[in-house]
Amino acid sequence: MPRFDSVLFDLDGTLTDPRVAITASVAHALAEVGATPPPVEELLWCIGPPLRQNFGKLLGPDGAHLVEAAAQAYLRRYATEGVRETTEYPGIDAMLHRIRHAGPRLYLATTKFVDHAEGVLIAFSLRDHFEGVYGARHDGSLGDKRDLLRHIIEKTGLDPKRAVMIGDREHDVVGAKTNGIFSIGVTYGYGSREELASAGADAICDSPAEILALIL
Repeated sequence: MPRFDSVLFDLDGTLTDPRVAITASVAHALAEVGATPPPVEELLWCIGPPLRQNFGKLLGPDGAHLVEAAAQAYLRRYATEGVRETTEYPGIDAMLHRIRHAGPRLYLATTKFVDHAEGVLIAFSLRDHFEGVYGARHDGSLGDKRDLLRHIIEKTGLDPKRAVMIGDREHDVVGAKTNGIFSIGVTYGYGSREELASAGADAICDSPAEILALIL
């Protein structure tokens, strides 16, 4: 019998690898608003946190007035190039298939905008695994995982005590803990084992196979 009734997955860094899509789009957006982008290798931390929060940090207090323009520039580029520049982690489709057919309901919980997330799932033939796809709104609301998971609980009626959130960053863990949901951190994405442990992850997995073993 599955350990959980509901399984919530993050997208970027958990199901798919958006390294090129996100870092190139961030660099493009910074250049669009007149800022000098750092090397893309220094933008990996932008994978996971809310979009406008990232630009707030990158532009600093003096560039606060440019955050929204940068966010819009990012979205324009991502809309045309993002899916093409994203790859799927090995073993993801098989893992989702096993979990879904074992009985739990699957949901996507991402700080990516819903339409962008849907596009990625469809491109990699993963959409049918999910009962619902939930993400940030274009006005910036629900960009915090704590708010997003609370919203999902309210919309779906899932029992937090019988649910698990799986993601690669501290935001996934904190969002789960705030809402009374068991959390699994994954190390093959963009958060370190130390980051996940410090955030209070209930378990840490190194591969989709380990996730399966924990859940089923």
